[in-house]
Formats: sequence, C-alpha cells, structure tokens
Amino acid sequence: MKLLYATSNYTKINNMKRILENTDIEIITPKDLSIFIEVEEDGITATDNAIKKAQAYYNVTNMPTIAADVSFYVDNLEAERQPGLYVRRVKGKVLTDEEMLNYYQSLATSIGGSTTAYYIKALAIIYNNKLSTIELEDSKFILTDKASSNIHPGYPLDSLSIDIKTNKYYADMTKEEAKELNSYLDIQCANFIIENLK
Repeated sequence: MKLLYATSNYTKINNMKRILENTDIEIITPKDLSIFIEVEEDGITATDNAIKKAQAYYNVTNMPTIAADVSFYVDNLEAERQPGLYVRRVKGKVLTDEEMLNYYQSLATSIGGSTTAYYIKALAIIYNNKLSTIELEDSKFILTDKASSNIHPGYPLDSLSIDIKTNKYYADMTKEEAKELNSYLDIQCANFIIENLK
C-alpha cells in the first residue's frame, strides 16, 4: 500500500522508510506527486499540527496520508522558555540547522551546560476518511552545550544530544546503534501505522 508522508524533510522521510522497510507499505512524498501545500502549524499541541498537515494533504490527494509533529521539553528550564512545539521557530523566525544548533547550545549553557530533555512525537493518519492519532514520548537524553563535530542535516540537535546509557552523541552513532536506540519508538510507530491501514 502507498502511504503519503506529509513532509518535505528528506531526513524524516528516510527515517520513516527505514521504520517501515519490512512491511508492504511504500512511503510516497509530496515531491513524488509534484505537490506542495503550505500548512499553518498553529495548533496548541503537536497532535493538532499533525492533524492539520495530514488533513491538508489528504484533502488534495485522497490517498492514505500520515503526518508527524514533535514537541520538545527541557528539564530545569522555566515554562516560558520551553521550546514545546516551537523546536525550530524562535520569536517567529524559522531557524536554519546552524542557527538551531547555536540557539540550543546557548540555552544549555544558560542552565549550567547540560540537563535532561525529551521529545513527544505525535502522528496523525487518515485512511478512508478515518482519522487516527497517537502521541509517543521518547526516552530522556542529555542536552549539552558541547557539540559533536558531526551534524545530521535536518536534525541538528543530534549534535547536542547524548544517550544516557551509552554516553554517546546521537550524531556519532552508527546506523545500527541509532536503530537500537529508537527500536521501541519505531515499533510503536510501525504498529500504529499498520493497525490504521487495515
């Protein structure tokens, strides 16, 4: 079955393809269909934004569509400074990878150089006019102001994120290590998609 992933971020697309590689689900992108839709992500929650994106692309293509959004929370950071939904947007500006790296380095420095943090990932899938959603909380990791020299395009925070168990930067992990780190979340994600495409 073909599933449209409502994103233009090729890193996210490749990650979803990896998650679904042992299934009969083929990820299709907006670029594959030569469409682009500007969706205003002004929801209150990550789920709200995922729904808006999935609905916008489903309305145009009428094909099974999935969308995702994340919120980001940093421990020991006061509520008014929490990134939340605005992981990449600061004061209305969408940050480049480099700007994002610099911003979160400064943020980590401002609270002592390192702290724990976590993501909540929301997925929304529409199939046969039925909407289903799920929120998945990622494991906590260390956010540090000392960056790895490796940078993942589209995921600059991997250069500031350290796995608590292995003490290794996300950006320095091999594909096998990253797969192991994300295995629980990946299984939940795959199961949610498979269940809702029946």
